[in-house]
Amino acid sequence: MLSDLKAKLEKYERKAAQYEKAAEQATDGPRRAFYQELARYCDELATKVRQVIARRTDASLAAE
Repeated sequence: MLSDLKAKLEKYERKAAQYEKAAEQATDGPRRAFYQELARYCDELATKVRQVIARRTDASLAAE
């Protein structure tokens, strides 16, 4: 289960980086804003997955 979460985390981090790069390369404002918003969204998802991983790790350590 934890490995699935880590895979999702890596996926969201990778997508956020890709969208940020696309935003930097965008030639017009609306397209840049679109990719920046996608990057922000993926970064938020990654943050939430990190929090879930931390809670599950803390819970498993407390159970020991």
